[in-house]
Amino acid sequence: MTRRTELLNRSWKFAYGDPPGAVHSDFDDSRWFDVGLPHSFGIPYFMEGGFYVGKGVYRRTIHLGDDDVDRYVALEFHGVFQDAEVYVNGERAGRHLGGYTAFIVDISSLVRPGSNLIAVRVSNEWNPRLAPRAGEHVFNGGIYRDVSLIVAEQTRIAWYGTGISTTRVDGSDATVTVATELVNDSDLAFTGDLLAEVSLDETPVLTAEIPVTLAAGETRTFRQEITIPDVRLWHPDTPTLYRLDQALAGGSGPIDNTRTEFGVRTVEFTTDDGFFLNGRRLAIHGANVHQDHAGWSDAVTHAGIRRDVALIRECGMNFIRGSHYPHHEQFATECDRQGLLFWSELCFWGTGGDNVDGYWTASAYPPEPADRAEFEESCLQALSEMIRVNRNHPSIIAWSVGNEAFFTDDEVIPEAKKLTRRLVDLAHELDPTRPAAVGGAQRRGFDELGDIAGYNGDGASLFHAPPWPNIVSEYGCVMEDRPGVYGPRYSHGVEIEHRWRSGIALWCGFHHGSILPGMGSMGFIDYFRVPLRSWYWYRHALRGVDPPPWPVSGTATAIRLTADRTTIRTDGTDDAQLRVELLDETGRVVADDRPVTIDVVDGGGIFPTGTSIELSARNRGLLDGHGAIEFRSYYSGTNVLRAHADGLQPATLHVEATGGESWTGQDRRLSTGPPSLTHPPAGNVPKLLSADRPVFSSGYRSGSPASLVTDYRVDRGWVSDVDQPGTWAHVDLEAAWHADVVTAMFGAGIDVPFVIETSSGTGGGFTQVANGTTGRGSAVVVLGGRTVRAVRVVFPGSPAELIEVRVHGR
Repeated sequence: MTRRTELLNRSWKFAYGDPPGAVHSDFDDSRWFDVGLPHSFGIPYFMEGGFYVGKGVYRRTIHLGDDDVDRYVALEFHGVFQDAEVYVNGERAGRHLGGYTAFIVDISSLVRPGSNLIAVRVSNEWNPRLAPRAGEHVFNGGIYRDVSLIVAEQTRIAWYGTGISTTRVDGSDATVTVATELVNDSDLAFTGDLLAEVSLDETPVLTAEIPVTLAAGETRTFRQEITIPDVRLWHPDTPTLYRLDQALAGGSGPIDNTRTEFGVRTVEFTTDDGFFLNGRRLAIHGANVHQDHAGWSDAVTHAGIRRDVALIRECGMNFIRGSHYPHHEQFATECDRQGLLFWSELCFWGTGGDNVDGYWTASAYPPEPADRAEFEESCLQALSEMIRVNRNHPSIIAWSVGNEAFFTDDEVIPEAKKLTRRLVDLAHELDPTRPAAVGGAQRRGFDELGDIAGYNGDGASLFHAPPWPNIVSEYGCVMEDRPGVYGPRYSHGVEIEHRWRSGIALWCGFHHGSILPGMGSMGFIDYFRVPLRSWYWYRHALRGVDPPPWPVSGTATAIRLTADRTTIRTDGTDDAQLRVELLDETGRVVADDRPVTIDVVDGGGIFPTGTSIELSARNRGLLDGHGAIEFRSYYSGTNVLRAHADGLQPATLHVEATGGESWTGQDRRLSTGPPSLTHPPAGNVPKLLSADRPVFSSGYRSGSPASLVTDYRVDRGWVSDVDQPGTWAHVDLEAAWHADVVTAMFGAGIDVPFVIETSSGTGGGFTQVANGTTGRGSAVVVLGGRTVRAVRVVFPGSPAELIEVRVHGR
């Protein structure tokens, strides 16, 4: 017998909270919700600032044969946020801490022939000893990625035990090293062979074989060097993938088998000449991507991931930064297949503002000594898991060990930097073929700790020709909803190509949920995966594709309902994106934003809101005359969908679901959403919002950059590089806050006029809130809760030294 892998995404029961006895087989779960995986605590979720924080329990039955229980039996989880306890037949099988990486739980000793009850207790409560301690995303809990059952022999190839790396490319041939970890859990020694076949486009290229021996209870790694003739290198323009089929054979034949896709390519980041792929310079141009989708939150299908990658590819970009945590392995798989470079990032994450324990606004590194050892271990474990699962993907060109970890309490900045260096060293140890990057490294010397410095925000203007390889890992940061402005989001000269800069990445690709107000609305594609007009600008600039006609003002006379596919699988990996358009009598899309409701008239499929969903301006699902939503099913059969709106004839669409149990109108209990929401702590004391935030300026004198105005230091500040009217410095708070007070501090010298302005960041520009002269040394402006995204200080006459700009608010 060889290995069997079975998806377990269908037929789960779920309840919020932690009901006593829920892990036992005799527990009555008939009143629980019926859910399929992937699933999120937050469903339905539409970019609200609050989300459910607490516990939840999942239950499902699996069936095993008599032969299965004598073999190795395990459950594979691709992601559970963020504390998972797994039980089998009432007995605890294992626990995993960490919300973004895959893991496996050995249940061999707990299963029996016939029915077996699987129960998973999940918590997404903030944990001071678990990464991330901070971040601007939302942290919805749940089993939000796939789960599989694995049944294999006790002597087998280890879970993700095969690592393939390019050793040499020489002319038309390439040598790859295959390292395979074998496990022998049996009581007997094993002698056999490890067989390998490499294929390209289903055609065998070569075969190889090595003898292997394992003592009883031994785990050991075997290495093979394989030369691939007439190699076809992986490149975004030609994303060629090979397939490695391996079989572990004993005296009676094969006893285990695995399949691994891989690509052959070389990568190099240089200090003076940028990035090289396969020995040729390639300018990186891409976007940052969060994982969540409208309604479904983080519980995204493989089809949804495929569409995300395709949208970035379609606009002409060649790179995705997986911000700011390990993404589903399927994301790298799609980048491999579609031809995008991918930056895989760890969840060691900081975010600006006052650091407050108890929520995801805490210091990135723990200030409490008792929390540090476990926190560091959680980072090291997550990095190890990220690399093990993703190491064979040719699209991945760097392992990033975190993002903006400098948002750490001052007293533990040295410890945060030591941990960063530990993570870099571990990445080198686990994978010497890729560089280790530090994302968001524009403050406090974090940029010198890795092989590549990723500069966010004002880093693009602060760091020119630094003494190490570098990339602008974030630029842009424009808050917009559809339709948005047709134009680029370039800022601070990033559109100018410098040989020493490896590339640039837009913040960000998609709207996403965020605990910071307005922060989520910075995508050039919205939460429902409909592009804003800036996406069309990039597509035209990078690929020469003209934008479509924009919707015109008018009154709709018809609804058009379409889908990107009309046949879907029911195993939780597939869905259809439904598109709604409001048309006038000529068939043009018109900017008529009346709400449209889509109902499941017949069939077992669901929306995140159940069997009906409204797309409207209220949930931003229908804007500028068109909208979209993802539809999935866990039952086979025909789904009849009907879209209707006041005053318009309904439109009908059929979507066929295939595989699994047929829909016959079964009773099921669908959740209407979480029982409660937790919001970011507000408190009565205004918080300092501006510390270490990005600062931009009209120009600065050497040694006096604008970044000094948010660094807490009062010994020196920003000084303009020219002595002329109109110089300015602009503090970006990176989200829209309720600002109470702005304080500006000036250096000693001549008494000159200044103007203080604020912007809400919603496209309305800056508004003056104060003016005066610098002679007093400082200015305090009471704003009384005004919505502020940015603060600008302008010197309409002669410039002066600007020491600090401090913004307090909520």
